[in-house]
Amino acid sequence: MKPRALLLVFVAMFAILLPLSGQEIVLKEGDGKRWFKGQTHVHTLWSDGDGAPEIPARWYKEHGYHFLSITDHNVMLHGDRWFAVTPDGRLTPARLGELIHDFGLDWVELREREGALEMRLKTLEELKARFDEPGEYLIVEGEEITASEVHVNAVNLRDVIHPADEGGQAEVLREQILALREQEEHYGEPMLAHLNHPNWGPGFPAENLISVPEVRFFEVYNGHGGVMNWGDAERHRVSTERLWDIALAFRLREDPGNLLYGVATDDAHNYFRRGEGGSIPGRGWIRVLAEDLSMGSILPAMERGEFYASAGVELREISWDGREYRVTPASEEGVTYTTTFYGTRRGFDDTAAPVVDGEGDALEDVTWVYSEEVGEVLFVTTEVPAIYRARGDEMYIRATVVSSRLKADPFREGDREKAWTQPVVVR
Repeated sequence: MKPRALLLVFVAMFAILLPLSGQEIVLKEGDGKRWFKGQTHVHTLWSDGDGAPEIPARWYKEHGYHFLSITDHNVMLHGDRWFAVTPDGRLTPARLGELIHDFGLDWVELREREGALEMRLKTLEELKARFDEPGEYLIVEGEEITASEVHVNAVNLRDVIHPADEGGQAEVLREQILALREQEEHYGEPMLAHLNHPNWGPGFPAENLISVPEVRFFEVYNGHGGVMNWGDAERHRVSTERLWDIALAFRLREDPGNLLYGVATDDAHNYFRRGEGGSIPGRGWIRVLAEDLSMGSILPAMERGEFYASAGVELREISWDGREYRVTPASEEGVTYTTTFYGTRRGFDDTAAPVVDGEGDALEDVTWVYSEEVGEVLFVTTEVPAIYRARGDEMYIRATVVSSRLKADPFREGDREKAWTQPVVVR
């Protein structure tokens, strides 16, 4: 072979070996980092939960979580708040008796007011003093900023953020995210906001996620039995994963750095029941790879996408070298893991049409119909590890891992254990 021809062969071979992107991600324990399990959406008697705040504080610690943000509606756990003990209310005499039995009379503070028995709700400071354990468990400030149609969870904030309720969904969402950013800058502390349950109540169309680049996180899974994570054809709701792909495709086309990350949460309200439905603890969580158990380490790692969302499946490793996306579930004997890689390619068909009713009129506040090239299935495998080799024309790649095992306490019948990795950009 002539020298020039030989040189061309070597150049071609070298090009094949080069990664498609200089970006490299290796998420696994080691080198001073570990996986921390966290919950960022929980309610108590401070708003509409049925448990005193020490109930979730204890439950999550006893079940292997490392951090918990209690996020009651438009309130933080500070100051005096007394709650009535009533036979048919959320704090019954029986539940009060359990609190006294479990925590002691020196912990439970009672008073009689106008002939009614009341219990003082514990503050965040009191909960932290009792439950925090350096390096192992941390309770974090939180609030669910609750407007009529837009709910945003704020983690590690310092002051209550009052909801903006003027304007449309997109405007309200933007205002709430910006309010958190202003507080973050004021205090010099990392804070995080995620859009809650986009498929609950009136719903949150994908177009609004596209138009608010300030939102970086949303709930791809919410454990509340009333949330339509899988979508609902009768109500013209697409799944939360479909929302994710539509938003990613159009946001990344305009700005390759404008990633949207998915979290899984419990949205727990009910602490005295198990089984299907309701809103109980233990259904969805996140695993963050960080140096230590502090918000100064956890939240920046999440901003970098160094975490995954789980509804039962644990992952041992996630890696991306610019050419191969590799996902390794922590597999169990007798359980099959089906990993589906999703993505949208450059130059995708971006045509869209509104959803119409039986008379042909466009429905408002409903995600439009997009082409199948948006969030297409790139590859499906049951191999462990699951490996997708990028073609190079993808804008992003993400993966969903579904276990063959059904969830013990599903938000809805048929719910299986799952995990969601964060999208990576292909350059």
